[in-house]
Amino acid sequence: MVDSILDPLRIRVETKETMKPFYTLSTLCLIWFSIHSCMNLETDSPKLERGVLNLSNHSFANEPVIPLAGEWKFTPGQLDFQEGPNTIFVTIPDLPHWNSYNPNKTSTETGLGVGSYFFTIIPPKEPTILVLDFNVVFSDCNIYQNGNLIGSVGNIYGDGDEFDRRPKQIVLLKTNDEPIHLTILFRNRFYQAGGIRFLPMLGKSEYLANARDKKIFEESLIVGGLFFLGLYQLGVFFTRGRIIGSLYFFLFCQIMALQILATGTRALFLILGESSSELVFRINFFSQYAGAISGLYYFYSLTREYLPSYIIHGVAGILLIPVCITIFGPIYTISYLHLYVLTALTSLLLIAIYLIMRYMKDKRYGYIYLGLSSILLIGCASNDIILSLLHKTQPMLLSYGILLFVFFQSLFLSKHISNEILTAELNLKAAKYQLVQSEKMSSLGVMVASVAHDINSPLSAVIASSEAIAERMTEHFRLLPETNPIPKETYPAFLSLVELALTQNESISTKEARQTKRDLGKYLESLGLTDVETKADLFVSLGLREVPNDWIPVITNKNGAAFFLIGERVVSILQGTKTIRIAANRAIKIAESLKKFTHFDPKGEKQTIKLSDSLDMLLTIFESSVKRGIELTTDFEEIPPIECYPDELNQVWTNMIQNAIQSMNGKGTLKIKIGKKENNGNVYVFVSIEDSGVGIPKDIESKIFDPFFTTKPVGEGTGLGLYITKQVIEKHKGIIELETKPGKTVFTILLPQTTE
Repeated sequence: MVDSILDPLRIRVETKETMKPFYTLSTLCLIWFSIHSCMNLETDSPKLERGVLNLSNHSFANEPVIPLAGEWKFTPGQLDFQEGPNTIFVTIPDLPHWNSYNPNKTSTETGLGVGSYFFTIIPPKEPTILVLDFNVVFSDCNIYQNGNLIGSVGNIYGDGDEFDRRPKQIVLLKTNDEPIHLTILFRNRFYQAGGIRFLPMLGKSEYLANARDKKIFEESLIVGGLFFLGLYQLGVFFTRGRIIGSLYFFLFCQIMALQILATGTRALFLILGESSSELVFRINFFSQYAGAISGLYYFYSLTREYLPSYIIHGVAGILLIPVCITIFGPIYTISYLHLYVLTALTSLLLIAIYLIMRYMKDKRYGYIYLGLSSILLIGCASNDIILSLLHKTQPMLLSYGILLFVFFQSLFLSKHISNEILTAELNLKAAKYQLVQSEKMSSLGVMVASVAHDINSPLSAVIASSEAIAERMTEHFRLLPETNPIPKETYPAFLSLVELALTQNESISTKEARQTKRDLGKYLESLGLTDVETKADLFVSLGLREVPNDWIPVITNKNGAAFFLIGERVVSILQGTKTIRIAANRAIKIAESLKKFTHFDPKGEKQTIKLSDSLDMLLTIFESSVKRGIELTTDFEEIPPIECYPDELNQVWTNMIQNAIQSMNGKGTLKIKIGKKENNGNVYVFVSIEDSGVGIPKDIESKIFDPFFTTKPVGEGTGLGLYITKQVIEKHKGIIELETKPGKTVFTILLPQTTE
């Protein structure tokens, strides 16, 4: 049944999986080559050679920006305005790290210290106002032109904790076509990797300003896209099934938006203000580490079956340590640990690659979108990690990888979530069917012992009565020759005896039967009869407490012995046949009740039924459990039939009655009522089930309708009975009311009244 429900889903999923991966791969390759081309547009720009940048033949009209790459002059460990005997050449950005030239002293931590950079610019022939653009600087520095201070970042002589790391543009002084000698004094106070690591840019002021504004605009678009795509997935998480992958994707988008704002053109300064350098610094590193964790959990949410959860939680727990350090730790510690954390991130990348490859290998839904975009993101991240470990700064590709990844993941998640929702809806339908059936079987299992006893009892009565009849009939015919004929005048009394045997329905207790037997024995003895005990047994079996007056002449005359002899045999035979008839009808009634109870309509169509018939059927099944020690009272008001789902309501009554019997431990009072009442101006029919059990404690009263909540020992309850009850009643647009205290618990089910 479940497979037949899910078959249409499988067909639709397989149809959607016939995507054209060639087009997706071609699109990714095209975008990748475009990025690669953009990254290499400036490879032919002039470079510093032996500390000199010759721009005499350069046209800033054609190439308005030049990265200051090449051989710089560098004096390690000193703040000098002029070159000296310790001055060396360093190639930037190939060797931007000064730690190998500027070893830390005993009192200085690695990377901290000072150094002096020098280079000379031979200006272009055309008059041009040039500007130095320091986009990313992690150190304090002063910039001098021909010995004159023209700008600074931070304070190379300051000892405070505050620092200024905003992007800066420093305008060079005009010269009369004379060489420009620039000196940059550097001091590291916070960053473990010393010196100039990110190339300053040289160019025309207006172009650099426009280029920066354009870059900020582009980053803002990317950040806005990440932000709103993330919000969309957050909305999906709360409105379309709480799919955890959407939540992790939302977190990833927001954290990566922070990462882009904190790097590049430092657009985050426009939001947080000029004095937020330390906060931007922390956000930069925080977003790298936290983004890696959220990305890992996103991948894992889609591929849970491929890896134990403790591996993911373990890796994430380790990475949470540097995340906390980025928030609370000293700035130098953050930079010092960065390379070690990047090394640890390689294990995270390996896990992500493993999960994605498994996903693609199984060709699961949307594997082209997920796999290729994820591999692209992981490749860009790996590129940046490797460059950072090698102390390189170009080309950093992560922002491009993030952009492509988020774009294609949005497509993937939209399709994936739609597919999951469709699957969930059909699984829910199948699960509901299975849930009702399994709970019904659970309830049926509890009743089997009771029902078996109920069926065995009448069948045992049938067997015993048939044997007794056979024995009596055999004895009767064997003794028939010795039996005196009954005189005609005694026939009225004999027929009265037969009628009593056929109509006797009253039962008395054993104690009362013994007392009646003694009283009758004494009375019969006073009449002069013998074997009074046997004769008293006959009267008691007929339900007589005294001898009818018209019988006295018959039983005391000479034919009285024959009257008793034949009467006892006839009564035994008649009562035996009556017992067989009652027992057989009882067994038939139980079987019919079980047949109705176990029936389930897979179409789930409404039917018009009488609630009293439904409850009578169930009480027949529960009769054995009830009569062992429970006093049952029913008060069924005559109400019109209602439209309902009878099989599901039968499950409700079963759960409620079974819970009531169990709450009383098989001893107490059970009251069931059916009637009509008003609630908030609407007319309802109601069924109330009251028991005299221990009641429901206040602290769990609000939990009893939760799925799988139970107070019963393991193996004795599923915790689904009241949950199913609530679901069924809500499906009928009904209401459940509860009144409970020790000794009295009443569940009242209100159902909207409908008539034929």
